[in-house]
Amino acid sequence: MTGRHTRILIRVLIGIALCSALGACAAVPVPEDLPAVSLQQAGLYRLEIALFVFYSALLLITPAFAGLIRGHLPIEVSARGAKFAEEADQSAELTRATIEELEVIIASLADGLGNANLEIKQLRKAARDNKQPPVNSI
Repeated sequence: MTGRHTRILIRVLIGIALCSALGACAAVPVPEDLPAVSLQQAGLYRLEIALFVFYSALLLITPAFAGLIRGHLPIEVSARGAKFAEEADQSAELTRATIEELEVIIASLADGLGNANLEIKQLRKAARDNKQPPVNSI
């Protein structure tokens, strides 16, 4: 499946999820005793139902799409989204590369600090050596 077809399929699936959410919002009967989360407002209750259906559909569409189209399932589904194995591997490689770069920078900074300390010691010694003897006044 090409990238263009994949994007079209994703848009269609999200559209279906949105239509399902709107349909559920309109079709769900409002109970006499509304839950506390809806703050005793029927409109807010319906909106919460729509959001629940929409996000539930997205939660199902993401792994199903990846499983059917890409041929693999996510290893983790969280509030940040689905995480796939190769993304985790890439993340680990990126972290390793960043750590190596930081180690090189730290070594360079340590060398610079050592050179700066040596220079400070030499300047202090030179300052002590350049002191003039006190002048006696009568």
